[in-house]
Amino acid sequence: MLKKTVRVILFLGVGVFFLTSLALAKTNTINLNRNFVLPDGQTLKAGTYVVVVDEKLDQIQFIQHGAVVVTHRCKCILEKKKNDADELLTNHGAPNKDVLEGMRFRGETRLITLPS
Repeated sequence: MLKKTVRVILFLGVGVFFLTSLALAKTNTINLNRNFVLPDGQTLKAGTYVVVVDEKLDQIQFIQHGAVVVTHRCKCILEKKKNDADELLTNHGAPNKDVLEGMRFRGETRLITLPS
């Protein structure tokens, strides 16, 4: 009985920690009209994603339908003025491969880069 209680408490603690970290991280939504490749080779298929940036962990997550699709390293660079609009920074790589290298979100003062 004690082991079961300890397991339940640990499980709940991990769940609360995960939800709290998501709540504290800044989230935005992006809509990709075509497939993109991240600098490390992971693919983001066309669709709508919730983007969660955790600056403490230097990590970005792309979430679709409540599930994490891709996790990647990121670096946030503060800029002097707020961004006027959402912007994806891309580079045309190999044939038919657009590489997503960074992004800016409207109303924020940071540039989010995706290093390889």
